[in-house]
Amino acid sequence: MADDLIGARNRARIAGSGFTVFTWDNKPILFAQQIEHQSPTPVANVSPIHPMDEPYPVELITPQAATMGTLVLDLYELYGGQVWERLAGYLGGDPSGTSSVRNDSVIGSGKGPVDIVGVFNAVANTPNPIRIVKYIKPPAIRGKTMKPYTEEYHNCIIAAVADSETINVGKMEIIKQITVNYTYMTRGNRNPMRDRKSSNLGGFLPYDSSTTSFG
Repeated sequence: MADDLIGARNRARIAGSGFTVFTWDNKPILFAQQIEHQSPTPVANVSPIHPMDEPYPVELITPQAATMGTLVLDLYELYGGQVWERLAGYLGGDPSGTSSVRNDSVIGSGKGPVDIVGVFNAVANTPNPIRIVKYIKPPAIRGKTMKPYTEEYHNCIIAAVADSETINVGKMEIIKQITVNYTYMTRGNRNPMRDRKSSNLGGFLPYDSSTTSFG
């Protein structure tokens, strides 16, 4: 019932309007028109175990492994720089992270990679794996709020850049698309399947020193 609201828990989630924010290496991805998330899929289909003398399968086997995930970023192009320059200093952005889009200033130096080959090279030479975080910020409802929560995408790489464009007399905004792949996902820095110990692998534990914070 409406009177039983705990923060925003019992209300439908609003996707846009500032309630969802994506960050790249802990800095907001600015001027994004849309970000599409295609979640990982199983590495194989469900396999039925069906002996000849049985009318129905006796068991269904599912894989305990998934493919990579995909994020597709549709970004508005601004004057004076490429869309990827707003993502990180190694892609041509302000390495100090102090620039802003205020008073007609433009994020990006205009001196970053000029095409997909340069982008590949810049990403390959990053000292640390790229990490994208989605922050979900529930609104205040009847004076109650939930804390923001997160979904983290690990070991990201830029897989493609759609830098093509068509210009005509009626063209207004210009959108460029960046495709990102990631190896695995956590929610609130938690993924039991990723973090579990496996005696068959000698007690393997993945190393990940990253932390999530939201201000």
